[in-house]
Amino acid sequence: MNELEISQFLEEVRTLISLGRYDFVPRRANLQALVNIGFTIAAAKDEILNLKTEDYYKGPKRDFDDERPGDIWEFKKIVNGAQFYVKLKIQIINSEHILKCLSFHEDIYGYKSGGV
Repeated sequence: MNELEISQFLEEVRTLISLGRYDFVPRRANLQALVNIGFTIAAAKDEILNLKTEDYYKGPKRDFDDERPGDIWEFKKIVNGAQFYVKLKIQIINSEHILKCLSFHEDIYGYKSGGV
């Protein structure tokens, strides 16, 4: 994946958030991570808005969920002094692009490889 493609994806992420087409998936790990660092979903959204190409980890890779198709992109970013894992997907629902935050929690793998 090259820097231009990552940058274009992140620009679409910012556009979708600004249009209100954003869904933070309330998985237990995501909600617990927010509690652990004293964040709200809005604060997590701000962190996603500020992702940079250097935060890129890997992707896009096809999501094999046939009911909710789309490509998954993964990022790792330092949030409140801890490395966080952020997994995003742009999904088409009723012919509208929607950004889904599938994961936003501390990185259990503890390292960053991949990148540009």
